[in-house]
Amino acid sequence: MSASNPAAGGLRIGVLGVNFGWGPHAALETIISEIRRTVSGECRVVAFGSEYGRSLMDNVVDEWCEFDGSDYESLTRAAAEKNLDVALVTLEGFAARAFEAAGVRTVFVDLMPFLWHGADLAVPPLEVSRYLALRLPGLSPETLGWMRSIHNLTWIGAVVPLRPPDTARDSQGYAEGNRRAIITLGGMLGLATRDTTTYPALVLPGAVEALVESGFTSIVIAGNTSRAALDAVVAPYLGQAEFRLGPLTRAEYRGRIAESALCLSQPGLMSLLEASSCGTPLIRLPPQNVSGFQQAEIHRIGTGADTGVRWPSEVVDEEVVTRKARETEAAGNDYVYAAIADGLRRRRETTRLFVRTQLEKLIPECLALPPDIWTGLVEKVGTDGAKMAAEVVLDTADAVARA
Repeated sequence: MSASNPAAGGLRIGVLGVNFGWGPHAALETIISEIRRTVSGECRVVAFGSEYGRSLMDNVVDEWCEFDGSDYESLTRAAAEKNLDVALVTLEGFAARAFEAAGVRTVFVDLMPFLWHGADLAVPPLEVSRYLALRLPGLSPETLGWMRSIHNLTWIGAVVPLRPPDTARDSQGYAEGNRRAIITLGGMLGLATRDTTTYPALVLPGAVEALVESGFTSIVIAGNTSRAALDAVVAPYLGQAEFRLGPLTRAEYRGRIAESALCLSQPGLMSLLEASSCGTPLIRLPPQNVSGFQQAEIHRIGTGADTGVRWPSEVVDEEVVTRKARETEAAGNDYVYAAIADGLRRRRETTRLFVRTQLEKLIPECLALPPDIWTGLVEKVGTDGAKMAAEVVLDTADAVARA
């Protein structure tokens, strides 16, 4: 099976993304779009589970199949029944093994190789047919050490669209009169939390206030939190700025980042990479989970920009996060989620002032930095991830056809 000549009956791809935020599903959407752009003939995409990503992936998925996130034997049976040529999985190692158990050669995309240590090292599927890992700066010797055990490892760049027409960087920055800003919260749902309102309620008041006071008059707040919660945050400022609130389509999201003079981002890796691919100045908001702390540091290393907002130590203690995360990612996340909830109950005003004060200093500093530093992250990581992943999926399917 080649890119120009799929097997008779077309190409059948099974896909699954872990239900943790939107990043795994945004990556799937980008890779599948590249596959569809590349391959000729019929290409049928069957998605399993991946509930958090349905709004992002509906335009590239042909069929949705239920998966409860834990019964991997049932996933194996379901995959076997679909007569798949190949499977593509982001971050869900046990699911990758389940596809392989069904006789489906599987491509596993590890967007966060830094995440696995201790008990969590049971997650990465070391013997999957193809293992693609994101080429991130600052990976520790510990991470690089366990990765030597991976069979068929390929390093890839950022999984971002290649030269999409809707993400050409706006030539005007803040100094030239661009008063557009975007706050990107990402998909805040996690494996152990369904709370999408606590973090925004605690962090956004200080952030919105700082943007308005800095002269921004058009502000997008993108995320999957409730409209009522966002309305309450922006209500005091409706006479001073226009707001666009709530989820965005993939194309609109990329376009809004590209046209903005400034991006404030809860540091999800895909958001950081997409902003970097657009060259948009970026301030990192306080992380809302363990991976967010690590991803914020990756962005700092990649850009050299110390443009990060910290939590008040009495709300989220980073030393405690680090200590808990050494046990497991889940233990670290449990602490962070509980600390943010407690902060909203008891330290709402303290946090608002703390965030606003930091941003009052960071916004002008950020906007004064040389424009070329903002592409530094993707320059270090590369932008070939979607293209390479698409080629590997097609090559893996081709190997099945030849077998």
